Amino acid sequence: MNVLRTRPFLAITLLAVAVAAYLFFFHQDAVSASPKKTATPLVSLMSAQIKPLPLMLTTQGHVVSLNLVDIQSQITGTVKTVAFKEGAFVQQGQLLFTLDDTPQQAALHRAQASKAQTQSLLDKAQQDLTRGQALKAKNYISASDWDALLSNRKQYAAQLLVNENDIRSAQAELGYTRIYAPVSGKTGALNVHPGSLVQPGGSQPLVTVSQFDPVGVSFTLPEQDLNAVLAAQAQGGVKVMVNDAKGQEITGTLDFIDSAVSTESGTILLKARFANADHLLWPGAFQDINVAAGNQQVVVLPPQAVQNGPDGHFVYLVDNQDQAKVLPVTLLRIQQQMAVVEGVAEGTRVVIEGSNNLRPGMPVAVAKTHPPATEQVQ
Repeated sequence: MNVLRTRPFLAITLLAVAVAAYLFFFHQDAVSASPKKTATPLVSLMSAQIKPLPLMLTTQGHVVSLNLVDIQSQITGTVKTVAFKEGAFVQQGQLLFTLDDTPQQAALHRAQASKAQTQSLLDKAQQDLTRGQALKAKNYISASDWDALLSNRKQYAAQLLVNENDIRSAQAELGYTRIYAPVSGKTGALNVHPGSLVQPGGSQPLVTVSQFDPVGVSFTLPEQDLNAVLAAQAQGGVKVMVNDAKGQEITGTLDFIDSAVSTESGTILLKARFANADHLLWPGAFQDINVAAGNQQVVVLPPQAVQNGPDGHFVYLVDNQDQAKVLPVTLLRIQQQMAVVEGVAEGTRVVIEGSNNLRPGMPVAVAKTHPPATEQVQ
């Protein structure tokens, strides 16, 4: 009797549990199927402003000697002495080489003897002319004899001038037997030694002297930077900075701009002059170079405002419908912790925070507007 009563109760209980489970899972499916609402992204804006910033151009180049002199012999001769140590620093006017001067001394003595002989003949011709002049006044000498006396005197006077020129030439030849440093600098490899035969136009110089103080730095800049450099040069000079052998920044002055832009590379050659008393800049050494080309009016933004996409750099704007909009820009450089850009007009409000998840056309909400970029970097 009890069994019959419990069966309907169990059936009703199982049916209630099944209905409850069905309603629970149906409700869960309905909730999961309903669309989720996403929150509107919050962004912060900043107005782009124009600011005068120092225009710092970066490039690379090499240290060069402003005076690089190949020492050559002016005469054919034999090296007698080498008066310096290979690789030593020498001063302008310092004796470097002496050559055997025996032939030049002999030539000078011959020229001097010829002059003495001619001077004696000239003196005799002058005495004859003086006596002849007295005889001519008394008509004791013919016109032809008088002309001969004049001719002899002129001939020996002219010969004396030739002898004097021969002496100067011999003295010059003798001077070439002593070779002096034309500039102060460092000597390179020595190509001759005592006993070596040297002659004009040899295939190798006797030695090369490279000026070290001052020294130059040679570099190139793109054609589009030339106008800025010229403008800064007209305003009082362009400063050029490099690091010396100790890693310390030193400043030089731009003192050469090539006469033409290279049509092949689109660059122009420039040189700067540096004091180098401590010889910490070495000719031929590679250098990273900074060129301070005056000030430039540029548009600046915080670096995080500039995004990088497949088509290049861009920034996000917020249009009148409060939707994100993409504006392509050109990133020129990062300077003073600000991005220098082209393609943004002054006063344009640019997204600087909250742009990571933005997409073009996405609705946004402006959380904050920051002060202009110029106020932040001052």
